[in-house]
Amino acid sequence: MISQCQSELKIGYQKPVNFIEAGELVISENEDDQALSVLISQIDYIRNLSEVQTADEFHSEIIKILAGLGFTDYALIRKTARGSIETPHTSLPAELFKAYEDAGYCRFDFVMDYIHCGIGEPILLSMITDIIKSSPMKTYTFKKNEEILSLYSDYGVGNAYIIPVRSKRNSVEERGVLSIMSIGMTDAEFRLKAGRYGPILKVLADAISYLSESRFSHIRAENLIKPKPLRLLTEMATHDLSLAEAADSLCISLDTANKHMAIAKQALGTGSQANAVYLAIKKGLIAL
Repeated sequence: MISQCQSELKIGYQKPVNFIEAGELVISENEDDQALSVLISQIDYIRNLSEVQTADEFHSEIIKILAGLGFTDYALIRKTARGSIETPHTSLPAELFKAYEDAGYCRFDFVMDYIHCGIGEPILLSMITDIIKSSPMKTYTFKKNEEILSLYSDYGVGNAYIIPVRSKRNSVEERGVLSIMSIGMTDAEFRLKAGRYGPILKVLADAISYLSESRFSHIRAENLIKPKPLRLLTEMATHDLSLAEAADSLCISLDTANKHMAIAKQALGTGSQANAVYLAIKKGLIAL
């Protein structure tokens, strides 16, 4: 699968890749003018990202840049040593990643295999779809990847431009991807945009990964969640209690429990009580 993907996708900084079949949409700009435009855009984007002060501003700036290119969503994803995934910055709902991890898809995902082979070239999610559909025999792994694609589709992700990135944390090099999406866009339109803006997106992906680590990696949930909200989450998780039951167990009012939960949800970046508990467990804040 990897070798086939490599042969189908070659990204360079001199000329944008055309993912559209011959006879369909074609880019016909002057290459010198386009190269200059790409360079100026790259400098502007990196400068704007470098100037943000908070993680929320960082996220908003990424969305602003992508919207200007015609994309709607993104996800910076890393695979951890224990086989789970981290999503330090994303615009996609947390429920999607929870469903992904609950089904254990990390063990089967072709994209994860792709990045762990050390390949630095981007790939389209639809290329994986095409490979699976053209396979004469469906293995168990292929079927699992069909489920993964179906999960993405349930959340409106029909195609994605997947860019491998690297980062270093605690002197250990890790691999991940920045996935760029456009909810509601047709496959032909998406391939055109991915081909046109591929060089910009590659530089943007490297900048996002680097700045995420250098500027915001010190912002950890354990430093943001105060003891009382964390105690509430721990009570709910360890005894499988509802918010009201946990409030009763801790001898606090439901109103106080709701305030603690609001602080916890804000710190963990979620709007769901259940997901707040899940994220606290996942980040190691609660030991079960």
